[in-house]
Amino acid sequence: MSITLRQGALADVPALEPVWVSVHRHHAQVMPDFGDYVDDATSWAQRRRLYTELLGKDDTVLLLALDGTEVVGYGLAHVLPVADTWLADTWETGSRVGELESLGVLPAHRGRGIGQRLLDGLEQALAADGVEDLIVGALPSNVGAIRLYERRGYRPTWIYSSRLSSRARGDRP
Repeated sequence: MSITLRQGALADVPALEPVWVSVHRHHAQVMPDFGDYVDDATSWAQRRRLYTELLGKDDTVLLLALDGTEVVGYGLAHVLPVADTWLADTWETGSRVGELESLGVLPAHRGRGIGQRLLDGLEQALAADGVEDLIVGALPSNVGAIRLYERRGYRPTWIYSSRLSSRARGDRP
């Protein structure tokens, strides 16, 4: 079956859970030694709360990738004033910036160009809203996601380093 994209809405948030959980597990897989990861239910509860909040705002875009009626991927982006970001004190930008909050595809569907199509759709929707400056985050060891973004012209601009308490106590190797 071919993959179709459609605009999503707040009512679609529950259908995103399997994709988010696969992303959460992928994060743990690509950075296994960093620290303790929350369980899938905790991760989804936090993510669901974020998505619900963002979709309550006007400048949020949710795109769903569907295989028939099954959600096999999604992308979510939102717009914020550049003054609320770390860009404003360093780079010249427009007054608003788009943040690509999430882009995920179920493992069985990866490598088929779905992520690229979702990214295309998010970028087009933001551009139609007059937003050309975009930011996205990725785990440093998530090389597949980083390659996708780099092919589209995204470059590292800010790197966060973390010291989590479980690592500081020496609970993990």
